[in-house]
Amino acid sequence: MLELTPLKYFQAAYETGTFSASARLNEVSQPSVSAAIARLEAHLDGALFHRRRDGLVPTALGHELYQQSGPVLSQIRQIETRLTGRVPVVLRVYCQSDTFIGSFQTGLKALQQENVDLQFRFTDDIDLADLLFCSEDCLPRGCGFHRLWTEHYGVALSCDDGLALANSLRLEDLQGRAIIGRPYCPSADQLLSFSDNGLSVVAEAVHDAQLLDLVAAGLGIAFVPFGHAKRHPSVVVRPLDGEDPVARGVGVGYRKNQFAASIAKAFQIKGEQL
Repeated sequence: MLELTPLKYFQAAYETGTFSASARLNEVSQPSVSAAIARLEAHLDGALFHRRRDGLVPTALGHELYQQSGPVLSQIRQIETRLTGRVPVVLRVYCQSDTFIGSFQTGLKALQQENVDLQFRFTDDIDLADLLFCSEDCLPRGCGFHRLWTEHYGVALSCDDGLALANSLRLEDLQGRAIIGRPYCPSADQLLSFSDNGLSVVAEAVHDAQLLDLVAAGLGIAFVPFGHAKRHPSVVVRPLDGEDPVARGVGVGYRKNQFAASIAKAFQIKGEQL
C-alpha cells in the first residue's frame, strides 16, 4: 500500500529536480527523502528517477506516478482544510536580484483580492519557490515561464554626472570610469565583455535596489535595464551606441504543478508591465 508521506517527498522532488530541495520544502533531512523514495521504488519495482549530476530526471514510471498521485494529494489537502477550518494557501515567491517586485504589484494585489486564503511567502532560495519573478536566461531547469516583456540595457549614471546630459553614450565615453558590478546578472557581464577601455569594478552590489543607490551616490556607473530609470529619482539610464543591443525577457517562472501554473497564467492574463 502506498504511503502519503513518501508520495509528498516524491512530488516535491519531481517538481524541484533534487532530493535536497524536496527535503527543504518538507522540512526534513535529505536522507529521509532519499530513503522514502527508495521505499517507493522498491514497492513499485522500478526506478522513479535517473540520478544525474545536474539533478533528477523522471523515468516513465516517475511521470506516471506523478500524474496519478497529484490529484490524490490535492484531495487530501482539501479534506484537511475542510476538517480543520480555513487555513492559508502558501505561495512561495522568489524575486531575482536584478528584478524589482514593484513591476508585478498589480498582479500580486489582484491575486490577493481574488484568493483571500492565499499567503505570500517570499524566499531567497530559488529551489523552494512556486513562483519566480525573473529573466528567462536565469530560469532554473524544469520550470515553466511566461514572458511578460522584453527590455534592453543601457548605462546608469547619477543625475549629477556630466555624461547624464548626453542622449546616448559610446564605450569610448566611459574610458577610465568606475563600474559597480552586478555579479548576479549575465547580461551586464555581456556588456562588460564588450569593453577594453580600462573600466574598473570598484564595488559589487547584492541586488539592484542597492546598485541604484550606489550609482546615485556617485560611486560609479552600471549597466542596467532601461526600466530601472523609473526606480530611482537620482539615476538616469542612457543607451549605448555602437554595440550589439543586449536585451532580456522578463516574466513569471513557475514550478510545473497545477497550483503554480494557474497562478502564473493569471499573471500572464493580467498583462503585468513595467
